Amino acid sequence: MMRKKETAINSIIGEDTLISGNIKLDGNLLIYGKVEGNIETGGLIRIASGAEIQGNLIGKELQIGGNIVGDVVASGKVTLGDQSDLKGDIRASQIVIEDGARFEGKCDMISSIDKEIS
Repeated sequence: MMRKKETAINSIIGEDTLISGNIKLDGNLLIYGKVEGNIETGGLIRIASGAEIQGNLIGKELQIGGNIVGDVVASGKVTLGDQSDLKGDIRASQIVIEDGARFEGKCDMISSIDKEIS
C-alpha cells in the first residue's frame, strides 16, 4: 500500500497538452492531456478521464480513466476505471476492472516472486 507521501503527484500533463515522445521519471504522474510515446516511472501513473495515451505504460501502480492503446505493466495494482478504454495487455500483481470499463487484450498476473519489472 502506498503511503500518503508516496501518492503525492510530482508531475502533471495538462488537458490541452500533447507530448510526442517517451516520458521517464521517478515520481508520480497525472495525465489529463495526450501522450504519443511510452511512459515509465517507479511511482504511480494516473490517467484521467478524457486523456489519451498511445504507448506502453510501466509503473508501480496504474489508475486508468482515459483511453490507452498500448500495454500496461505494474509491479503493484492496475485499476481500469468505469470510463477507461484499454486496447493492450495488462501485466500486474493485482488487476481491478470496474463496471463500465472497456478492455481488449490479455491479463498476466505477476507472482510475488517476480514483482520486479524489467
